Amino acid sequence: MFSPLAHRLHELSSCASAATVSRHWLRPAPAWLARNLPLLGSVLYAPMQSGNRAAPELPRGLLVESRQWAALLQSHWWVSASTITADGPREWIECVDSDGRLDARLHLLPDTDYLAWDALLAGAEPIAAPPRWVPSGRPAAAQLLRFHLHQLAGLYVFGSIRAAQVSPLGQQLAAQIALAEARAWR
Repeated sequence: MFSPLAHRLHELSSCASAATVSRHWLRPAPAWLARNLPLLGSVLYAPMQSGNRAAPELPRGLLVESRQWAALLQSHWWVSASTITADGPREWIECVDSDGRLDARLHLLPDTDYLAWDALLAGAEPIAAPPRWVPSGRPAAAQLLRFHLHQLAGLYVFGSIRAAQVSPLGQQLAAQIALAEARAWR
């Protein structure tokens, strides 16, 4: 009796999973990122395997706890990306280096502060897509974390901690995203 409806829902979910990704290019400033990334709360961070790249330079007075954070803060471009999946909308930020290579992805979770996410995107300068861009990379890991910025001897130190309290829905979505990222590069 309900099979036509079930069939139609299956068609709609198939269309949603094959939906295109909407992308908007942004140019963030490193010091601004260091101040605003900690406001997000919990995010899923997926750094790409980057090989041996030169360590990027940071603004004067800013240190990082790990080299991976230097690459994040020195992202030459950001791509604000979104799509609709069978499980609902998804948003993420692709961090791209000056050579057009993908360095990392930050994924919005139900536990992320949505107003801080919108402010982060609104605070970066919109730009046209760069001439060179490689929209792929092999994820090295997927981590649930929270960024932080603290002052130490007159310097600002940017880093992260593991997100200790993530809702069951946030954990489920993070697992789905991590699995999708891993499958995409097999």
